[in-house]
Amino acid sequence: MGLVPFLLRSPVMRGERDRVLVVDDDRDACELITLVLQQAGYVVDAVQDGFQALKLVTSRRPDLVLTDLQMPGMNGLELIRHIRGVDGGVPVVLTTGAETRDVCTGANAYGAEACLVKPINLDELLWTIECALACKRSGEGRAVIG
Repeated sequence: MGLVPFLLRSPVMRGERDRVLVVDDDRDACELITLVLQQAGYVVDAVQDGFQALKLVTSRRPDLVLTDLQMPGMNGLELIRHIRGVDGGVPVVLTTGAETRDVCTGANAYGAEACLVKPINLDELLWTIECALACKRSGEGRAVIG
Protein backbone atom coordinates (compact mmCIF):
# COMPACT_ATOMS: atom_id res chain seq x y z
CA MET A 1 0.00 0.00 0.00
CA GLY A 2 1.37 3.42 -0.91
CA LEU A 3 1.69 6.28 1.52
CA VAL A 4 -0.75 8.68 -0.16
CA PRO A 5 -3.78 6.33 -0.39
CA PHE A 6 -3.23 5.33 3.23
CA LEU A 7 -3.10 8.92 4.38
CA LEU A 8 -6.25 9.86 2.51
CA ARG A 9 -8.19 7.24 4.46
CA SER A 10 -6.57 8.14 7.78
CA PRO A 11 -8.64 9.97 10.44
CA VAL A 12 -5.76 12.45 10.64
CA MET A 13 -6.46 13.56 7.09
CA ARG A 14 -10.16 13.90 7.92
CA GLY A 15 -9.50 16.62 10.50
CA GLU A 16 -8.66 14.67 13.66
CA ARG A 17 -5.25 15.67 14.98
CA ASP A 18 -3.53 13.33 17.38
CA ARG A 19 -0.42 14.30 19.35
CA VAL A 20 2.58 12.00 18.97
CA LEU A 21 5.64 12.18 21.20
CA VAL A 22 8.81 11.05 19.38
CA VAL A 23 11.74 10.01 21.60
CA ASP A 24 15.08 9.23 19.95
CA ASP A 25 18.62 10.26 20.88
CA ASP A 26 19.55 10.23 17.17
CA ARG A 27 18.75 13.83 16.20
CA ASP A 28 18.57 13.06 12.45
CA ALA A 29 16.15 10.16 12.96
CA CYS A 30 14.06 12.28 15.32
CA GLU A 31 13.84 15.13 12.80
CA LEU A 32 12.95 12.80 9.91
CA ILE A 33 10.20 11.03 11.83
CA THR A 34 8.88 14.36 13.10
CA LEU A 35 8.70 15.72 9.55
CA VAL A 36 6.93 12.61 8.21
CA LEU A 37 4.39 12.65 11.04
CA GLN A 38 3.74 16.38 10.69
CA GLN A 39 3.17 15.96 6.95
CA ALA A 40 0.72 13.18 7.79
CA GLY A 41 -1.20 15.65 9.95
CA TYR A 42 -0.07 14.74 13.44
CA VAL A 43 0.93 17.24 16.09
CA VAL A 44 4.44 16.17 17.09
CA ASP A 45 6.61 16.79 20.12
CA ALA A 46 10.16 15.43 19.85
CA VAL A 47 12.80 14.93 22.52
CA GLN A 48 16.16 13.18 22.69
CA ASP A 49 15.89 11.32 26.01
CA GLY A 50 13.53 9.48 28.29
CA PHE A 51 13.63 12.02 31.09
CA GLN A 52 12.40 14.81 28.80
CA ALA A 53 9.79 12.40 27.44
CA LEU A 54 8.38 11.69 30.90
CA LYS A 55 7.94 15.40 31.53
CA LEU A 56 5.96 15.74 28.29
CA VAL A 57 3.88 12.64 28.98
CA THR A 58 2.60 14.32 32.14
CA SER A 59 2.33 17.88 30.81
CA ARG A 60 1.16 17.42 27.21
CA ARG A 61 -0.63 14.06 27.43
CA PRO A 62 0.33 12.67 23.99
CA ASP A 63 -2.06 10.32 22.23
CA LEU A 64 0.87 8.03 21.34
CA VAL A 65 4.57 7.71 22.21
CA LEU A 66 7.11 6.49 19.64
CA THR A 67 10.40 5.69 21.38
CA ASP A 68 13.77 4.27 20.46
CA LEU A 69 15.14 1.38 22.51
CA GLN A 70 18.81 2.34 22.89
CA MET A 71 19.18 5.73 24.52
CA PRO A 72 21.59 6.99 27.18
CA GLY A 73 20.28 7.47 30.70
CA MET A 74 16.95 5.69 30.28
CA ASN A 75 16.37 3.11 27.57
CA GLY A 76 13.07 2.62 25.77
CA LEU A 77 11.91 -0.29 27.95
CA GLU A 78 12.50 1.73 31.12
CA LEU A 79 10.64 4.63 29.55
CA ILE A 80 7.67 2.37 28.73
CA ARG A 81 7.60 1.13 32.34
CA HIS A 82 7.55 4.73 33.63
CA ILE A 83 4.90 5.78 31.10
CA ARG A 84 2.67 2.89 32.19
CA GLY A 85 2.92 4.24 35.76
CA VAL A 86 1.85 7.73 34.66
CA ASP A 87 -0.65 7.00 31.86
CA GLY A 88 -1.52 3.36 31.31
CA GLY A 89 -3.74 4.16 28.34
CA VAL A 90 -1.29 5.87 26.01
CA PRO A 91 -0.14 3.57 23.20
CA VAL A 92 3.63 3.13 22.91
CA VAL A 93 5.54 1.99 19.83
CA LEU A 94 9.17 0.96 20.27
CA THR A 95 11.81 1.29 17.55
CA THR A 96 15.05 -0.64 17.61
CA GLY A 97 18.12 -1.32 15.54
CA ALA A 98 18.40 -4.75 17.18
CA GLU A 99 16.57 -7.26 15.06
CA THR A 100 15.81 -9.91 17.61
CA ARG A 101 12.54 -11.49 18.59
CA ASP A 102 13.51 -11.18 22.26
CA VAL A 103 13.62 -7.38 22.07
CA CYS A 104 10.13 -7.17 20.60
CA THR A 105 8.75 -9.80 22.98
CA GLY A 106 10.25 -7.84 25.86
CA ALA A 107 8.75 -4.63 24.51
CA ASN A 108 5.29 -6.21 24.42
CA ALA A 109 5.75 -7.51 27.96
CA TYR A 110 6.58 -3.97 29.11
CA GLY A 111 3.44 -2.67 27.43
CA ALA A 112 4.44 -1.62 23.91
CA GLU A 113 1.77 -2.00 21.24
CA ALA A 114 4.36 -2.60 18.53
CA CYS A 115 8.07 -2.94 17.88
CA LEU A 116 9.51 -1.63 14.60
CA VAL A 117 13.01 -2.55 13.41
CA LYS A 118 15.24 0.17 11.95
CA PRO A 119 15.59 1.29 9.27
CA ILE A 120 11.90 2.01 9.62
CA ASN A 121 9.60 1.63 6.64
CA LEU A 122 7.59 4.88 6.70
CA ASP A 123 4.40 3.25 5.41
CA GLU A 124 4.65 0.63 8.16
CA LEU A 125 5.32 3.36 10.74
CA LEU A 126 2.22 5.34 9.75
CA TRP A 127 0.07 2.19 9.57
CA THR A 128 1.27 1.07 13.02
CA ILE A 129 0.60 4.47 14.58
CA GLU A 130 -2.86 4.69 13.05
CA CYS A 131 -3.76 1.16 14.17
CA ALA A 132 -2.68 1.90 17.74
CA LEU A 133 -4.61 5.18 17.78
CA ALA A 134 -7.70 3.58 16.23
CA CYS A 135 -7.69 0.95 18.96
CA LYS A 136 -7.34 3.66 21.61
CA ARG A 137 -10.19 5.69 20.08
CA SER A 138 -12.44 2.63 19.96
CA GLY A 139 -11.99 2.06 23.68
CA GLU A 140 -10.91 -1.53 23.13
CA GLY A 141 -7.83 -1.03 25.27
CA ARG A 142 -4.30 -2.06 24.43
CA ALA A 143 -3.63 -3.94 21.21
CA VAL A 144 -0.42 -5.67 20.26
CA ILE A 145 0.29 -4.85 16.60
CA GLY A 146 2.54 -6.80 14.31
